[in-house]
Amino acid sequence: MLSLHDATRRLPALANQMFVVGEGQRADVIWTEGDFKALCGLMLNENPPNHFLRAWIDKAGKPRFAKALTRHNAEWYAGWAWDTTIGKAKVQTSIGFYPSNEKKESRWGAIDFDAHSGEYEQARKWSLEAFQLLRGHPQQPYLILSASGNGYHLHIYTREFFPIRQWILLLKQTCDWIQAPIVDGACEIFPNERAESQPCGKAIRAPGTWNPKTGKPSLIEYETVTPLLETLPRSSSFFCVGKLPRALPRNNSEVSLHKRTDNYFLTQWSLSTKREVEKILARYPIAQKGTRHSALVQLVGHLTNKFGREAAQRIVEEHYRLNQENIRSPLEEHLREFDAAWGGMRKKLHAEFHSEERQKFNDFETENQREGFSIVRAFAGLAEQRKEKDFQISRASLADRLSMTPPGAGKVILKLRKAAVIAPTQPCVIHKESARYCWLLPRSESKAQLLIVAGVFEAVYQNATLTKE
Repeated sequence: MLSLHDATRRLPALANQMFVVGEGQRADVIWTEGDFKALCGLMLNENPPNHFLRAWIDKAGKPRFAKALTRHNAEWYAGWAWDTTIGKAKVQTSIGFYPSNEKKESRWGAIDFDAHSGEYEQARKWSLEAFQLLRGHPQQPYLILSASGNGYHLHIYTREFFPIRQWILLLKQTCDWIQAPIVDGACEIFPNERAESQPCGKAIRAPGTWNPKTGKPSLIEYETVTPLLETLPRSSSFFCVGKLPRALPRNNSEVSLHKRTDNYFLTQWSLSTKREVEKILARYPIAQKGTRHSALVQLVGHLTNKFGREAAQRIVEEHYRLNQENIRSPLEEHLREFDAAWGGMRKKLHAEFHSEERQKFNDFETENQREGFSIVRAFAGLAEQRKEKDFQISRASLADRLSMTPPGAGKVILKLRKAAVIAPTQPCVIHKESARYCWLLPRSESKAQLLIVAGVFEAVYQNATLTKE
């Protein structure tokens, strides 16, 4: 829930990483182009690739802002906006995004502190107070504070989607706490109260982008978003389902689509996870046309309790690419079937939890924590089959499976310990052996997972087929 629950006290500051720029610097001082494009992919909110704001100066020299045309693509435009920011573009442009999608959800919100009347000191005071306040929010959002040229923009990001009504409440409470009136010329929130009834709401420029009103890029003042950017896909699929992903490592050098390298996947796997993923991909080949559906069912069944959804989708996309010459269906359809199978299968498996497991599972606040619970539960199940009393949890491996940084995975492990789901039985030996744990909850009897997956998937698939016909 995105809400400042207790308005009688300030929340404690988080010990999250913060980049302090001071007087403000251009975005390329802090991020790479890959970082910026990943941020734009997140801000697209899983909308169509042409669902964004473009900004330019018209022939009369006036700044213009408009929703992108049908033929426009957010990933390509983000590259153009980056080139404008760093002074490489011959024709200047900027890009912005809408804090909502067709489900009326968003992974981000923003506050625009205006200084159109020359009240720069007041706008800066409000922006800094809001930044410090939200740093202490229990949901641990990621923040970017930038000088926009006409004031200050504060962008707030989360890994998960939240209903825009919760974003509106959070932003209104924040403005109320710092006593900033939400009126034109002083303070504006994104999304605003009209967003729930509008097709797309009102957009705001991405952090660090060029402002056509001033002819200069926004300067980054403070940010805590870098740890999030390091976990986001460097892939076309983040902008448009239906394109083949092309992975980029942190230095932005291109990786071959035909060779295996250490940076082949969307982010670098740890060595042990990389080997496991390669074995999984080799285990479920699509040997001939007409067998894609069956292979996908088996692959998703194998991934269910071993990976979180984001990592599983990356593997499914890679599976599609490796077997493309024997596939007739487009990637978009392949991923729709994956999504249907994954959702139905997880719901079925969670329904088979023991009542105490289900209660603990439902108490967790984030999807990462819930997925971590399911993955560690599978570790416990494997140990039980082997008649072992405990099992290893590698922080690096869990980070891969949850598409998180190792410190983030460490927090998930700590959360499971505090919730009395697991207990340590043996500490880790640095560079030698991972820590070992035991499962504290009663477990229901496990069933043949693949049969469950296949049954659920077939039901969803047949229903979709009948609907099409």
